[in-house]
Amino acid sequence: MARRLVIGVDGGGTKTLGAVADLDGTILAQAEVGSTNPHSNPHETVAENLKNLTATLLQTAGRQAEEVDCICLGMAGVDRPEDKPMIQNMIKKFLPSAECVPVNDGVIALWGGALKPVGVIVISGTGSISFGFNKGGERARAGGWGHILGDEGSGYVLALRALRAVCRAHDGRTGPTRLREIILNHFSFDRPEQLLGWIKDLQGSKAEIAALSPLVFQACDAGDQTALAIAQEEAAELAAAAAAVGGKLFQSDDRDWEIIVAGGNLRKSKSYFEAFQSAVQKKLPGINVIHPRKEPVEGAVLLALDTVKNRG
Repeated sequence: MARRLVIGVDGGGTKTLGAVADLDGTILAQAEVGSTNPHSNPHETVAENLKNLTATLLQTAGRQAEEVDCICLGMAGVDRPEDKPMIQNMIKKFLPSAECVPVNDGVIALWGGALKPVGVIVISGTGSISFGFNKGGERARAGGWGHILGDEGSGYVLALRALRAVCRAHDGRTGPTRLREIILNHFSFDRPEQLLGWIKDLQGSKAEIAALSPLVFQACDAGDQTALAIAQEEAAELAAAAAAVGGKLFQSDDRDWEIIVAGGNLRKSKSYFEAFQSAVQKKLPGINVIHPRKEPVEGAVLLALDTVKNRG
């Protein structure tokens, strides 16, 4: 049977998206399963979820496993040399004839965003990182140091700074801020001291702190100067990271590349996106900042198609 399909996978920490396409790039089916992060799940769970995902995709499309020519998986933390063979061995058990291409999940986000593996992607979710590729295939990155050493511009840092601002204002160390009202209302708290108990109960969960970042943007939209200052300063940090990556990959007069935004903070908040866009123009005048043209799972499909094309 002729092999004439590709599969793209966007493997996340909470859910995994998949798409199967023909060699013209037409998406035939999409599906979703649970987490396939190999560093936060047992390998048996990852393998079972990937098996179920591919089976659902092929069943929905009415196709067979033997028809899959290539599968590209964008997954967190597969940059280490030992990770790729592990994923490839998993896939071989249920897609034995398919070429398996595991890459970092940011790579498929860049492919989907720019429709090619050239440019810089800036991710602001729970954490933050910037990285990119140039036309020569060289790669560079900045950020991604985690919430203790870095994560500037991330949801975690935005929210932590907002919580600190409420405490500082309550002490009288700074002026009043709308963040106090917005954050206390969110928790149905009466006074800032109750935030201390909430923080202690979290036991260091950065995800739950980061989930408060939309409250910062709510305060920004209400014109709160404290929140606006936080957002502008953190957006400038992201712009500095993007500029650092761009400086490593592109000549100073090269304007034939773009910065793609990813992660909920830059994609969902118009005010944060515009603050980042403005900060980029100060550092990299003439470089476009855009939302992704396609989603990461579609980027994985594009990379799989490119692999097949280059293989000939």
